[in-house]
Amino acid sequence: MKTLIGIFLAMVVSVSVLAPGPAFAQDEVDWAALPTDKAELDALDTKQLRMLRASVRYCEDFGRENHRNTACVFLDLDRSVRQSGDAALKAYHFGMSRMDRYSEARNRGAVVNRLLLMRDKALAAD
Repeated sequence: MKTLIGIFLAMVVSVSVLAPGPAFAQDEVDWAALPTDKAELDALDTKQLRMLRASVRYCEDFGRENHRNTACVFLDLDRSVRQSGDAALKAYHFGMSRMDRYSEARNRGAVVNRLLLMRDKALAAD
């Protein structure tokens, strides 16, 4: 029995080491896809916020304003953004801090300004 448990644990460890990690590479921010116009960024913020609220309704997580600790909400929202096919939305969503990304009460103007600064820094470094 101990041998079987040892073999099972060895298989689990080898699979976890050899298998590719979570799909974090697809969540890397393409700063060049992010528009520079504040009006376009505001439109992306509105779109992302609508998607967040749809995930909140789907998960019935109405008791809070920030859903960063509610797996159902953040997993559903991230999946929706990835599947949207909108590179600018994806850059906007994953460019935000986790605190802002899943918050319905975020300071939208501050987020837009912060992302513009981060975009400029990232593209200047290239």
